[in-house]
Amino acid sequence: MARTRYLLDAKSSQLTVQAFAEGLAGIADHRPRFCIRDFMGEAELDIDRMGGALQLTAKIESLALMDEVSERDRVTIDRVMFDEVLHAKRFPEATFRSSEVAWNVVDENRYRAEIAGTVSLHGVENSQSIQAQMVLNDGSLRAYGEFRLRQTDYGLKIAPVAGGMVRIKDELKFVFFIVGRKQNEA
Repeated sequence: MARTRYLLDAKSSQLTVQAFAEGLAGIADHRPRFCIRDFMGEAELDIDRMGGALQLTAKIESLALMDEVSERDRVTIDRVMFDEVLHAKRFPEATFRSSEVAWNVVDENRYRAEIAGTVSLHGVENSQSIQAQMVLNDGSLRAYGEFRLRQTDYGLKIAPVAGGMVRIKDELKFVFFIVGRKQNEA
């Protein structure tokens, strides 16, 4: 059985979270995007069975607003996000652990993966399915895709914006481009 382990490379990867607003026209068109700068994890692929495992841990306080805003607005957004919504001191990490990974061939070195697992966020665990496209080359794994989750499923407060005239929607969109570096084969 040929099993290959890949350590995820946060510096070469990109994980983003996008929120959507509803409310006053113009302001409601704002879709704040955050990047997750600090995460670690690994993927293990079983070439013979076209299966595997994935685990990823992200540091909550590594979330950073990608949009251009004033320094005052950035401080306010960070305070609300870390202190009032995510409670980052109490819940410093979010994790994903797969329960099943299955993939099939799309083209040479390209695969489509179906990943089932559990997200642990804000002290709550929920099932999550993720579809990803993968490219395997000598020494590296590249995977990209997106998934959505609802904040209320994790007991997260949905914070009002602009004095309550704008509200962030419950659903968040996560987009990922992950790079993994091949480790010694098991």
